[in-house]
Amino acid sequence: MDIIIRSAVKEDYAGVKKLMVQSLQHHNELRPDTYRLSEEFFGIEEYTETLEKSHILVATDKEHIVGLVSYSVGEIKAASVYPFRRIMVDELVVDINCRRAGVATMLMDAVHQAAKENKADRIQLFVNRMNAGAIELYKKQGFTPEMLRMEYMVDADE
Repeated sequence: MDIIIRSAVKEDYAGVKKLMVQSLQHHNELRPDTYRLSEEFFGIEEYTETLEKSHILVATDKEHIVGLVSYSVGEIKAASVYPFRRIMVDELVVDINCRRAGVATMLMDAVHQAAKENKADRIQLFVNRMNAGAIELYKKQGFTPEMLRMEYMVDADE
């Protein structure tokens, strides 16, 4: 499979939305109590805003979009931490029919390159603890756990 990684453009919306829907379905399977399937999910307006505010790279096989990664570049400055410049990965999705073919690795390699070009100190992301495939990929990429986000589900009857 010959894959090309490039910046997304407005005309990529249909292919990007297809992948975002797959991602939502996957997250819904992991956490149906949190993620709901919706016809209104990821409209053209949201896509256009994302293109303007963030970076979206798509992986194409010349005919179809088979993967994407979205990220933002920013600086963290607060009195409680040393300042740093980071790339924050918001979404990494590979078409269900193209997984385990190296597409995610190519997309993350492009993020690593963007980090160098943007003089970022680190790349950060969130991953669902139940998403074993993603965790395995990120570990292979050299990511290590930074913090643990915890939640407590409040019973309305308590």
